[in-house]
Amino acid sequence: MEENSARWLALREGARRLLVEQNLTIQVPDDHYDRWYRLILHMGDSMPQRIEFPLLKKGQFSAQANGIDLFLMSRTEPNSTEPLWLPFTSESLLHDLLQMCSELLLAGYPGCSGCGYKDEELEWNELTHRRRLNNSN
Repeated sequence: MEENSARWLALREGARRLLVEQNLTIQVPDDHYDRWYRLILHMGDSMPQRIEFPLLKKGQFSAQANGIDLFLMSRTEPNSTEPLWLPFTSESLLHDLLQMCSELLLAGYPGCSGCGYKDEELEWNELTHRRRLNNSN
């Protein structure tokens, strides 16, 4: 995946959300459960300041904070601009999102420079993201 491509940027934002949101429930297919469980353990090692970690369940992939979807995975663009739109296949999405979370943790996220949520970086703009996705197709 090319760095700074529409897909890369979306997965980077999705990973950041997974790493910082509180009251998070992540649901993953049974065959991905062990890898995502290891990610949560890695979060504990890498983020000692965090006192609450995601609840991991088995099922169709979803991620919710306080019962609200962090992502919408569909080929059709959703009407709401609140969740991050990820129009990618779920099999590749799970692997790539997990990889992106691991890379951010290795870089020292959330305290790393260039990882997002820093004063020198722009805040995520879902409308810009969707235009970028539509223009790349």
